[in-house]
Amino acid sequence: MTAPTLPEPDFPPEEYAQRLFTVRAAMDRHGLDALLVSAPEDVHHLCGLDHQGHFAVTALLVPLYGKPVLVERGMETPTAAAQTHGVAHHGYGDAEDPAGALLEALTPLLPDAPVVGYQADSLSLPPAVWDRLRGTAGITWADCRGLLAEGRFVHTARAIERVREAARLSDLAMAAGLDAATAGAGEHEIAAAVYAAMLRAGGDLPAFAPLVRDTHRLDQEHLTWSRRRLGPRDAVFLELSAARGRYHAPLARLHHLDPAGAARDRRAAETAHAAMDALRGALHPGTTAERVFHTWRSVIERATGVPYERHHCGYLVGIGFPPGWMGGSRTLRPGNTMELRAGMTLHIQSWLLDTPLGTHAFSDTALITENGCEVLTRAP
Repeated sequence: MTAPTLPEPDFPPEEYAQRLFTVRAAMDRHGLDALLVSAPEDVHHLCGLDHQGHFAVTALLVPLYGKPVLVERGMETPTAAAQTHGVAHHGYGDAEDPAGALLEALTPLLPDAPVVGYQADSLSLPPAVWDRLRGTAGITWADCRGLLAEGRFVHTARAIERVREAARLSDLAMAAGLDAATAGAGEHEIAAAVYAAMLRAGGDLPAFAPLVRDTHRLDQEHLTWSRRRLGPRDAVFLELSAARGRYHAPLARLHHLDPAGAARDRRAAETAHAAMDALRGALHPGTTAERVFHTWRSVIERATGVPYERHHCGYLVGIGFPPGWMGGSRTLRPGNTMELRAGMTLHIQSWLLDTPLGTHAFSDTALITENGCEVLTRAP
């Protein structure tokens, strides 16, 4: 009898070895003897773990020298061992204290008087666990937020291919959703069409549910869907992302069922597209996030003649785990001096809400190249 095919890590060993080398170089520059990596996106980036078990404390311990150790709930160890490259495993029982398990695995990796980095902005490091860790005698803890971001958000060629695959699946899902968005259709039925298209085409479970809502609730962000049925004069907003190996490529479209409604918001749509063209033109290596934002907003303000307030016009995207596809991302917003680099992918957005020209909103995923940017999502 042929043995069943077992799940394998998403990339070959040399990919993870290079990622670990990059992280350790950054650790050395910052004087860190070890890292406690608790954000699921960074754990996945460094060793390939891809499961839904992050509701229990899961962390990758990365020493400056030696083999990293993945600390996970004991029942997750078979899954983790099948999926990961180049790490040891330390499982803990349901009756055990996760902080105790982390210290038990971490202590043998450390020199005398160690400095250990941790992710202060991680949603997956519970306060009860952190309170015990930071009280450990002999360890100096250093906030290393941002240290891992550079490596994770500047994608390798293999990672870019995953984003491209996700973009192709997102386009299929968007086409299915728009086809289903007809008068009389329920928002839940549109969502079902989206899921069916992306999963049948080989997509993985996305980190965030598709957002489907009529434009009367456009300002109520992050709603999934209701059971309301669309009327013949409605417009519907769809924002979604498919996933391939935890990599995402979001996009959004606003669709008028009534041509007269589209005609009323025509100037808003034209301005949103002009602003997006300017945004894409501003995306290139060496520019800053805030410069891109101001380029985008200036087009809208010239068209409307009034100041326009919007919190951002996009954000870095790639690896995503619930509760979002952003992955602790950084945004294109005022005051953000982050320098953009080739290999980054961003969810770029052009929203006009309740402006003198009307309302329109759409978005795409774009890759920063050596010479500018390439839009990866291509739904009309």
